[in-house]
Amino acid sequence: MRKLCKKCLIKIILIFMLMLNFISQLIKKEKVVKKIITLFTCFFLVLGFTQTSSAESDTLKKLKKQGYATVAVANEPPYSDIKSDGYVTGAAPDVARAVLAVLGVPELKAEVIMYGAMIPALQARRVDMATSGLYIKPGRCESIIYSEPDLCGAEAFAVPVGNPNNLLTYEDIAANPALKMTTCAGCAEEKYALERGVSADQIIYFDAPPSGIKMLQQGRVDVFALSGLGTADLLNKTNDPNLELIMPVTGVPMGCAGAAFNKDDLEFRSEYNMALAMLKATGEFAAIIEPYGFSAEATASKSYLTQCPDGM
Repeated sequence: MRKLCKKCLIKIILIFMLMLNFISQLIKKEKVVKKIITLFTCFFLVLGFTQTSSAESDTLKKLKKQGYATVAVANEPPYSDIKSDGYVTGAAPDVARAVLAVLGVPELKAEVIMYGAMIPALQARRVDMATSGLYIKPGRCESIIYSEPDLCGAEAFAVPVGNPNNLLTYEDIAANPALKMTTCAGCAEEKYALERGVSADQIIYFDAPPSGIKMLQQGRVDVFALSGLGTADLLNKTNDPNLELIMPVTGVPMGCAGAAFNKDDLEFRSEYNMALAMLKATGEFAAIIEPYGFSAEATASKSYLTQCPDGM
């Protein structure tokens, strides 16, 4: 009964937040509305924590006892960024650190893993969760579960300056079998390409995004495909006048990422969602992600349930 009530309470909180965000978009007096949203949301969230604090999941108990969570991250700025001293920052791990702190887990230990290997790592419990722009996709939801969205953004191409092949869509790549593209194995962009007719023979995978840009500079590929902000960040750092950004990629929906968990961690995912909702309501979430170029508003009306209706 306690578990059922906990799940019902979390559902009520999330539905309440979505309703308030929808109302705020209809009413123009945004400052007043946002204050009302924050007041009511915080009230419900504090109530939720009060009601559920005595029924912590086994996973959360374990993480609090050991003092850290092991989190899979990729190396794709601004989603995540590995500094020269090994410290991992970026929008996704910074959000995860803040959420875990609310839950009473003081440290995030990052493990750098390629996107294609994150789901097996979660299934094998090599990591406690994954965060780094792992997009919420129905196919992935057969193997893992997601938090509510934390980062949303458009897709992009990097091409030679002038876009000589006039590549604006994945269908444009598919229409010319002689063209080669590069992206990462297991990334959303790989799926977008294959679903839109790009053959597997046209795709050359990179180990890390900078090596993909190097392929483009060397003429080994005709187009580099990755998230919009990730591609823009790479091109800014590369500072090559012979390369050009194409964003957004036409015909591809805005992608949203969230923290990912083992399918058995439904209770821990619910606890994480509640803490994430509190950060969104207080404005701390926006303060974390917006300096990286992401929009807090872009996630406001999004829910993982539209892609992964797992019933919480």
